[in-house]
Amino acid sequence: MTWVTIDQDKCNGCGICATACLRCFTNRDGAITVHADELNCNLCGHCVALCSTDAISHSQMDMNNFPAVDASPQNDLDVFIGFVRRRRSCRSYQNREVPPEQLEKLVEMCRYAPTGSNLQKVQIKVVTNKEKIEKLSDLTVDFFVEMIEQVENQVNRLISEKKDIPRDLQDLSDFAKRYRILGTARQNGLDPILYKAPVLMLFHSPPSPSTPKDDCIIAAQTVVLASMTAGLGTCYIGLLRVAAERSPKVYEAMELPAGNTVHSILIMGYPKLKFLKAVDRKPMIAQWEH
Repeated sequence: MTWVTIDQDKCNGCGICATACLRCFTNRDGAITVHADELNCNLCGHCVALCSTDAISHSQMDMNNFPAVDASPQNDLDVFIGFVRRRRSCRSYQNREVPPEQLEKLVEMCRYAPTGSNLQKVQIKVVTNKEKIEKLSDLTVDFFVEMIEQVENQVNRLISEKKDIPRDLQDLSDFAKRYRILGTARQNGLDPILYKAPVLMLFHSPPSPSTPKDDCIIAAQTVVLASMTAGLGTCYIGLLRVAAERSPKVYEAMELPAGNTVHSILIMGYPKLKFLKAVDRKPMIAQWEH
């Protein structure tokens, strides 16, 4: 049975539904046939959104959640570029709670971020419990302290044996030198992983045949930009993601649904510092074909 129906009393025969979706609609000399089901329809909703006469209904979607959009939005590209340039990675936060309703809006907004094949598998875990955030930070530091010690021991052994250091081990050694400071920072009372942020957001997904990592990153970046409009600062935390990937202790402490993988991690809160200028970045390398 088709998921989509067309009200023939409202339909003006424009055929835009068939133009937009060849999988679910067939247009033969103005006669539209619908074959939208679990095999053909990926729930994109484009047929409903394009219909100017409201003739199309979709049984698997909330028909009350198709609000009209501004036909002539006043968007300025240069203004938006300036907005994007204002984003900074925030690692110093005020001791101030983020209102739950703000977090709920940000999570709800992620429903509308694009996903590969429109599978919509992204899940978000929002952590505001200080003890849980501190535990995840400590476990991450523990993991890297242990890993760095193991890497340095391997390198020193090979050097003492006058053997070549494999490239992958050398890369790990360079990484270890950069992050050796994590343990020292914690000893000095600092949080070198999650920076005592009031909010931690884990973007995770069950196994997917499409693009689960991309989907989570897109959702996270959508939150990053949207949170700026509420005066919030964010920072991506790659070290916790790496630790969760390699350490069962860290992964288990996240308490995600079984089989899910965390693909992107943000901390969030009200910034303690106020940046007065946008910053420079390396020129973008691009190729153009005309």
